[in-house]
Amino acid sequence: MQIMWFSEIKWDYLRTRKQQIISRKPADVQILYLEPYVRGRRNLFRLRTEGDVFCATIPFIKSAPTFLWRTVLDRRSARRAVDFVARARIKSIVKDLRFDLPEVGLVISNIYAADIALSLPRKFLLYDCNDDHASFPGMRAWTETYFSKTSRNADAVFASSQALLTRVASIRGNRDDCSYLGNGVDFSHFETANDRGVHDKPRFGYIGALAPWLDFAAVDALARRHPEWEVVLVGPILQGVEDQVLKLTSLPNVFHLAAVSYDRLPDILKQFSVGLIPFRCNQLTRGVNPNKLYEYLAAGLPVVSTRFSEEVQNYPDLVKAVDAGEDFVAACEQTIVGLSDGATAQDMREKARQTAKKNDWNLIAEIFWKRVSHMMS
Repeated sequence: MQIMWFSEIKWDYLRTRKQQIISRKPADVQILYLEPYVRGRRNLFRLRTEGDVFCATIPFIKSAPTFLWRTVLDRRSARRAVDFVARARIKSIVKDLRFDLPEVGLVISNIYAADIALSLPRKFLLYDCNDDHASFPGMRAWTETYFSKTSRNADAVFASSQALLTRVASIRGNRDDCSYLGNGVDFSHFETANDRGVHDKPRFGYIGALAPWLDFAAVDALARRHPEWEVVLVGPILQGVEDQVLKLTSLPNVFHLAAVSYDRLPDILKQFSVGLIPFRCNQLTRGVNPNKLYEYLAAGLPVVSTRFSEEVQNYPDLVKAVDAGEDFVAACEQTIVGLSDGATAQDMREKARQTAKKNDWNLIAEIFWKRVSHMMS
């Protein structure tokens, strides 16, 4: 079985849904992972292998272009030119691998590769919809056409959140061949974080990109209200929020760690008392089902989150999903009070672990690959 995956992120970026599902593929599946060019990162246009996965960088239309590229790509002719180069490179790689295109299954999570994918002979096109990419900051009006085109023309859709499922179904006109398949956690990896010692002070932690969708004001309010507590932010700083991160980390009880390897994340989570998901509420985050939610729970952590999507409101016993501002600070205070009772804290940790276990990537990948196998038959 031969599969081409059109991805919006690089293979060696943060370990996300794509890598988790692909790493659990059946043994008879060959994967060609087509990643986008990203300025400032490793871009290998030649074919390479990552474990048993074939990878190559392709000059897809950028999902977050610079101002110059944004201006250029406003012209349809420029986008067609980029697609022409990308399509030619893909066909060359496919020829080298001896993939039989009419029998190859296409999986797309990069909406900006829609025209290319739809132009290729294929067995099927499966859209793995895990973000509302047209709603990212700075996107032009034409980006919505790619989201709509991908949603409408895919033979089947997996959506990682109920909000995304509803949005895609509204474009298609029905829910035929559309399914919810949420995000999850490598449970056996993150449950090792349950072996934690006693903390000398409450420590609130966030893992993930420090990005424009983060509610920095909510974190700032928490840190200022409780200078005796610590707040730790772990992850890469995306363009446009550098000043906000600098302002936060100027507080004596707020710390930033650059992105750490996936293997080290459980050791980081051992140091946390509470996991934070302080996202802004907008069209982009409404469709987010954050992996970090399940990673926190697998580590036995209670979670305080803003009420940005219905996905974080599914576990009220474990996740305090509230409005930003005073409610967010109050939820953090209540969570710390709850942890002060040993029996209550232990019961919470066990419930968190069991909830995370039901969202193990092994279960999610099994559903995904069964669907792919069915579409290939």
